[in-house]
Amino acid sequence: MDTKSLSQTYFLATARIHNSATSLYESLHDEGGKPRIDAERLHNTIRKYKRDIDMEFDMIRAALLEYYDDDVNIP
Repeated sequence: MDTKSLSQTYFLATARIHNSATSLYESLHDEGGKPRIDAERLHNTIRKYKRDIDMEFDMIRAALLEYYDDDVNIP
């Protein structure tokens, strides 16, 4: 993997993190814009967000490992 591909992977993962953060914010409010107060629902919403974000962090880590696995990129 070259640095351009690595950067593209970083962009993709962080764009997904951004979209997840927006979705989280929207999920924390009802259709009328009032904050949700159901603790169990919020707990589940947050757990889903954390799973989504962890997958993107894993993608970033895997891309970096792939970059370093390429002998050409070893400093």
